Amino acid sequence: MKGRLFWKIFTAFCCVFFGQLGVLWTLFIVIERNHPYWADDLERYAAPRLEQMAAAIIAHQGPGAIPVTLTGGTNPTLVVTAEGAAPPSGTRATTALATAPDGHRWRIFYRLPRKFDKGGITPPLIFYISGILSGLVFAAILGLYLSLPIRALREGLERFARGDLGVRLAARMGRRRDEIADLARDFDGMAEKVEQLVLSRSQLIDDMSHELRSPLARLQLAIALARQKPDGAMIALDRIEQEARRLDTMAGSLLTLSRLESAGARPDHFVHLRALIEDLLADIRFESEAKNLQIVLTCHASMPEGFHADVAGDAELLRRAFENVLRNALRFSPRDGTIHVTLSEETDRIVVEIEDEGPGVPAEQLSRLFEPFHRGEGETGGFGLGLAIARRAVVVHEGTIVLTNRRPSGLHVCITLPARWEEAAL
Repeated sequence: MKGRLFWKIFTAFCCVFFGQLGVLWTLFIVIERNHPYWADDLERYAAPRLEQMAAAIIAHQGPGAIPVTLTGGTNPTLVVTAEGAAPPSGTRATTALATAPDGHRWRIFYRLPRKFDKGGITPPLIFYISGILSGLVFAAILGLYLSLPIRALREGLERFARGDLGVRLAARMGRRRDEIADLARDFDGMAEKVEQLVLSRSQLIDDMSHELRSPLARLQLAIALARQKPDGAMIALDRIEQEARRLDTMAGSLLTLSRLESAGARPDHFVHLRALIEDLLADIRFESEAKNLQIVLTCHASMPEGFHADVAGDAELLRRAFENVLRNALRFSPRDGTIHVTLSEETDRIVVEIEDEGPGVPAEQLSRLFEPFHRGEGETGGFGLGLAIARRAVVVHEGTIVLTNRRPSGLHVCITLPARWEEAAL
């Protein structure tokens, strides 16, 4: 049944509203009947004063001088009769007596208004009608106010479950600033992340398929050449071995990236980042000798002597991240150039900056360098997975990695990781 929440809210509010109305009105009637305060006050204070005022007017000017508003109409407030006449119905037992200037004696009676009569109070019909209508209208507005956005959320979830990843709900909440609007905004954030994840997975599969075609095509070509020219089998086998290693390397990188997509850092392991980078630079320097490159490490520490900063996480993942960035700098640095590595140990973070003197990257492509299989202009070799793995490894450790171009040329990589102080071992 549609609108079940609306009818629940509507019925519950009506029951509470009309129940309260009935109880309050019942109490009012019971109390007023047992304690007719209004009638007592009129009889005790207003009636004697009006009678005395009328008696004074009669004594000076006669009964005709009393205002018509008090003595006229079908139910007058004051009734003036000759002395000895029967008292009118609905009047007080006590009366006032006055002698007019012509010598006639008159008795003044006060008539209690019917709506204050001690016989009871009869509620007017308009009271019930207005109460019922206002209660129904307010219950309907309240039910719609709560049920309509929840229905919109349900419809959005159904569309999302059917595969419509572009559905968003915050705009349908209007100007609401309550928990339902917060839920819609949280849904939009979740939907956007899921959509990006699905699109990135799809793009990764497309890119991976494209990348696999080239080595597979070379493998097939090498096999065909080996069959056509048996004497060149060794050359073909070397090519097959090379392409097999290339495929193995690609598969390993893809596996690492896939694991990083769902992995988390292990906070029970602490890595001395400075020692890790120094050990990694020793390997990189050995490879940089072929290009006569210099690698300069500069360290800064803002903590007391005898302490160093550690990073909570996985040493292998961190090594993989810095190694990919350093090898990227090594590949694009010119001969006889310099790679600058700066490590700053601060109070609550470690900042590692890696700068090379290569050609740099066009500004519009900087953000795309973290995409899997993306290569810069003119780049050959590699799979375009190194920086994607580095970024994911840094994010897993709750850090950030930022790429900027240097002046006049080169690339600047800044990696920031949260840190904790640790006393150095003696």
